[in-house]
Amino acid sequence: MDTLPPPPPPVEEESLGFVVSHQKLEIEIDFTTQSLTGRTEVTILPQRKDLKHLRFNARQCDISFEGVKVNGIPTSISHEKTYNQISMPERVQWTAEQHEMQKERISPLLSTKPVLGNLRVGIPKSVRIEEVNPFSENAPNAIKERAVNVAVARASSAGVNAAAPVLTPKTGDDAALRFSPLVVLIPFTTRNIRDGLHFVGVEPGDHRYPHIYTRHSLQPGIASCIFPCIDDPAMRNTWDIAIKCGRTLGDALKRRYPHRTRDHHHHHGTYIGSNSNILSAGQDAVNLISEDKNLEMTVVCSADQINEVQDPEDASKKIVSFLCDNQVAARHIGFAVGPFEQLDLSDRRIVADDDKLGQKAVQVFAYCLPRRSTELSNVCETMPQAVDYFSLTFGSYPFSDYKMCFVDDQVPDIEALASLSLCSTRLLFDQEIIDPEVEVTRKLTHALASQWIGVRIVAAARCDMWVVVGISHFIAELFMKQLCGNNEYRFRQKTLADKLVEMDIQRPTLYSLGETLHLGAFEMDFMALKAPLVLFILDRRMTKSSGSTGLVRIISRLFYNASTGIELSDKIVSTESFRRLCEKVGHFKPDSFFSQWVLGSGCPRFSITQRFNKKRLAVEMTITQKQDTLPTQRKLEKDAFLREFKEETNGIYAGEVQSFFTGPMTIRIHEADGTPYEHIVEIREQVQKIEFQYHTKYKRLKRSRREKERATVGAGAEIGADNENDTLLYCLGDVLQSQVEVKEWGLVDWDPELEQKMEQESYEWIRMDADFEWLCELSINMPPYMYLSQLQQDRDVVAQQDSMLYMGKAAPHPLVSTILVRTLMDRRYFHGIRTLAAEYLARHATEECHWIGRIHLEKAFQKFFCHGGAQSMQRANDFSDKKAYLILCAVPRAMAKIRNHNDRCPKEARQFILDQLSFNDNHNNEYSDHFYVANLMRALTDSLLPSKPNQPGEMSFGFGEEDEDELKKFQDLALEEINRYRRMDEWDPSYQNIYTITALESKQRLMKAKFIPTNVLEFFSYAHDDTLDCVRIKAFEAMVDLGFLASDGFLKYFLTAMSTDSSPFVRERLFQVFGLGLAGIAFGENAPEDPAPVHDGLIVEEDDLMDAKKAYIARTTSIEGALSALKEELKDNQALREGLWAAISSENIGLMEQSDLLDICYILYDAVASMVIRMSLPRYWKVENRGKGKLCFKHADKVRTKRMPKVTAKFHVNAAAGPHPSPAHFKSAGSSFTRPPKRPLPPERTISAISERPSKIIKLRGGKALSQFPWFNASSMSRPPSSPSIARPSPSPATQTASETPKPRIPLPTGARVPLPNSAPSLSNKPSLKIKLSIGKGTT
Repeated sequence: MDTLPPPPPPVEEESLGFVVSHQKLEIEIDFTTQSLTGRTEVTILPQRKDLKHLRFNARQCDISFEGVKVNGIPTSISHEKTYNQISMPERVQWTAEQHEMQKERISPLLSTKPVLGNLRVGIPKSVRIEEVNPFSENAPNAIKERAVNVAVARASSAGVNAAAPVLTPKTGDDAALRFSPLVVLIPFTTRNIRDGLHFVGVEPGDHRYPHIYTRHSLQPGIASCIFPCIDDPAMRNTWDIAIKCGRTLGDALKRRYPHRTRDHHHHHGTYIGSNSNILSAGQDAVNLISEDKNLEMTVVCSADQINEVQDPEDASKKIVSFLCDNQVAARHIGFAVGPFEQLDLSDRRIVADDDKLGQKAVQVFAYCLPRRSTELSNVCETMPQAVDYFSLTFGSYPFSDYKMCFVDDQVPDIEALASLSLCSTRLLFDQEIIDPEVEVTRKLTHALASQWIGVRIVAAARCDMWVVVGISHFIAELFMKQLCGNNEYRFRQKTLADKLVEMDIQRPTLYSLGETLHLGAFEMDFMALKAPLVLFILDRRMTKSSGSTGLVRIISRLFYNASTGIELSDKIVSTESFRRLCEKVGHFKPDSFFSQWVLGSGCPRFSITQRFNKKRLAVEMTITQKQDTLPTQRKLEKDAFLREFKEETNGIYAGEVQSFFTGPMTIRIHEADGTPYEHIVEIREQVQKIEFQYHTKYKRLKRSRREKERATVGAGAEIGADNENDTLLYCLGDVLQSQVEVKEWGLVDWDPELEQKMEQESYEWIRMDADFEWLCELSINMPPYMYLSQLQQDRDVVAQQDSMLYMGKAAPHPLVSTILVRTLMDRRYFHGIRTLAAEYLARHATEECHWIGRIHLEKAFQKFFCHGGAQSMQRANDFSDKKAYLILCAVPRAMAKIRNHNDRCPKEARQFILDQLSFNDNHNNEYSDHFYVANLMRALTDSLLPSKPNQPGEMSFGFGEEDEDELKKFQDLALEEINRYRRMDEWDPSYQNIYTITALESKQRLMKAKFIPTNVLEFFSYAHDDTLDCVRIKAFEAMVDLGFLASDGFLKYFLTAMSTDSSPFVRERLFQVFGLGLAGIAFGENAPEDPAPVHDGLIVEEDDLMDAKKAYIARTTSIEGALSALKEELKDNQALREGLWAAISSENIGLMEQSDLLDICYILYDAVASMVIRMSLPRYWKVENRGKGKLCFKHADKVRTKRMPKVTAKFHVNAAAGPHPSPAHFKSAGSSFTRPPKRPLPPERTISAISERPSKIIKLRGGKALSQFPWFNASSMSRPPSSPSIARPSPSPATQTASETPKPRIPLPTGARVPLPNSAPSLSNKPSLKIKLSIGKGTT
């Protein structure tokens, strides 16, 4: 195996010097002020005796300097609230060009490595660290419990060596020597929360049920935004948590004291300070009806609830206590507080599983906001079954119970915490909704699987994240296989494998991908796609190898070691440890596999040629890998622009493409007698030639004779004894065989020439990679009739899918349409194969084929869904058969893809879709038709649009007036039908307003294609705050896609909404929309096109058009060209410059949101090293004579608004007597020089008028001049090359006659207080910073 990349050199940094044994957390939640108040007691085990201070993370917390104690003794602390760096400095006026300065300020917060805490607690001198034998009877309990269980002091994931995890226990000698524990008490308050917590329903105008929940991230530092802790995933300890809140919802929202509210307006984020917003004690912060006021507040926490009592000091409050005996990191501690309804799902489990588990059965609870318990019960119904499956298959559940809590505004769909999953309410749906049930169940199952690996077992390093992500998704898919069936499982794996082959081009390796997860959700999505697929083929290869037990056994051993191990090293997993476990338990050598699929990038692409050698009776085959011959230039996609931009900005590069992959491949040859012969080939070279011996000694039965026999007996007839060996020849696709059906459906058969060729073939078909051991693209030169044999005779759904993918690329032909419609009509096929057949039938609906594909689709629809097979008599909806429902949705989608020679959908196909939408009847259906109607609306929109939009420089042709009139009338009918459902959604809302969202999407596409006039009011009315989040996001997306970012007014409105909306989910989605808008500008989508010159009625392509094509190719095929074009397009957009910086300066956004916006500034604007400083006006001084020679000087309230006149001294020098010596040249007593007179003659003074200027440009040199600004970090600023030293102004002859006269200082505005040295030092080698001082009114 290729060795893993060496770890980076160790960074010299200070270690913690202690290990956290236990942490007690007490917090009180105040909904009215949106803040937390509490204290934490951290029990630590020192690792050395000379420990002088303790470091904790408290990024967003305010720490009381007087309340911190160590073992009950007050101590000194130093604390810097590092999250203040997100806010802009008060005394500077930065713009978008100063993005590097702000990026440098927050760069320590963006570190992907755990850092030493910003809270430093000194250990009092009276507290001694004493050595204690942990195994002695006198040892404290905390040491006894952790004596064997504690790992080395703080082994952060940033420094983990991939070859060997560093979270290993100490040696026996070290373990025998411990120190007495210390208890650190830290009181804290968390206000002005940006990250870590989110309050819902407490802002003015937000009518949702108020609740609060924690927010989480893979990045270190989020947990320390909530409470002081060691925010390092390697530091794991037990927890004792007590949460105090209001007893009822009314109690929680009642003011305890007069308080001025903060009005977070969704668009402006202003603070309202009028008297109308001052609430008196006892007044409700949010208006509630009496029923809602009495709702009981529920606390859900990632620990076991042990107690709930009334607050002894306030009867309107309660305290809920929790205990977590498992050692978990701070990042996996979370909670939610609100008027949640609880649902016990334990009684939903299968009786057989309940009997097997007995007392070990895990309790499963679900929580939701009021009036949503029905949806909750429907969505979480399978979770008890999933818990039992994982417990029986992979070992006991890590905690005592499992909880799911559904909250609003959460950005990811699910956050997995210790024994708790915080889920978004977007996942809830009623029992009548059937479309999202499989995907939602898959997400909930994966969150449950993360309790075993992801919470209890964590990655040793960021580069090992693929193991955690891959295993959690892999075992979740195994449960979905049990739930949905083997065909669904394999069909999905094949679909995802094909998707991976297309996506894994110029992407990082799976091993290095973990280092880029902080860039965005797209990196985690790619890892979640590739990692479980790599484990899937690893399982396939291990299962086939001699004596191997498969991956399930290895995962079970991994979980068993974690549950029984006493060392922290048992609860972490690295790439190398997982490889060794595969080798030890699986008896499989995975070295080359890991080298190619984990440390390598890309997927293999095989080109296979085969022929039968009659002389040698052998099949000769050549296998060539061609992944290194892929074109280097690929068209950029709008959806991938944000990822490409971030990877380019952060210097993320693609992994090296491998010239060839190695490993075993199973090749199955179905010979003439129908017997499959398997051959296992070891792929070792880029071009490999193989020869297989042929076994069958006689010709196969003639197809024509067998088909005639089948047609005579009738489709579906039983096979007699004489032909029982030929059953496999007719297992699938043998419908529509009678002469009447063939004539009615217009079916065709093979021509005699092809039949004769088929009779001469020596085998039925060849199946490459029959055991699904590769993630690859396969291209083999088999004739079409062999693919048909594979489709009809191979029972494996993956083989059928391969055949269907080949049929989808076939040229339009009635014979292929016949094969596809028979596949569609045969109910024995898997529904995914049938929907593919319906989709591909549209390719064969051409004028050359007499629209046979459309006819077959209509006939199939009439056969399945109409009375008596007549289209005009469509039956009412009945979705009780899910397979039939999927076919019902697939047929209109296929109809919408039919095109004539003018790239227009024919009238018959369009009218078919419109009729389904107009006459849809769902009255007697027990299931909802919301998704079905939305599917019809999208299909109707597709039928109006051309399949290929014109690109710059391409020529377009018009159509006849008759066609245009018909299309215009149909377009009006279609829009009226779409608007009808949109209006219906206002009175009877559909599921998540899917009617309105689809209607907005349809109008967006039609406007962009110039089919209807662009009208921004169609979308802007849905962009206000009270609109449902999903609808509002879609409205913004439509306006951005239509190019309205070019409007200054809309641009400012959009950026304000993106940065000040109270929902983090809305802000995150709007940022993605902003990325799509930037991609459209970079690609030149909405740029005005110059009309092509016309000569004698002909359009002539000239050099300008060719240049436009070249520019278009450059900006759409490379990220560098796209970013260059984007910068050029937006360089003069002042509205974007101001709006973007206002968004960056918003007080509502979090750390990563600001970082993303600064990255956009980095691309658009060149950084400058100058800035405007706002300084306070100087104040007048006043003096008070207190007597006895005491004078008291104070600043007066009056400020100086005008500059003082410049005063220069004139000296009358007597040339004969020589110049007066400088006082600095005189020595003290005993000097040989004569002392100067006590009262020298006053020099004449002249006042030179200084013209008033609003500001002054000054170059400050050296560090002293800027050291007074605490926000300034001179060492990290990017500066221009050093300039020569500034020449001092020459003295005027009228005022200075000799060099001995003191040199004048550089004049500064009064009150600037920038100290300059008395003498001019050499500054030629020092960098400079250009600062613009703006003098104006301000507060000190």
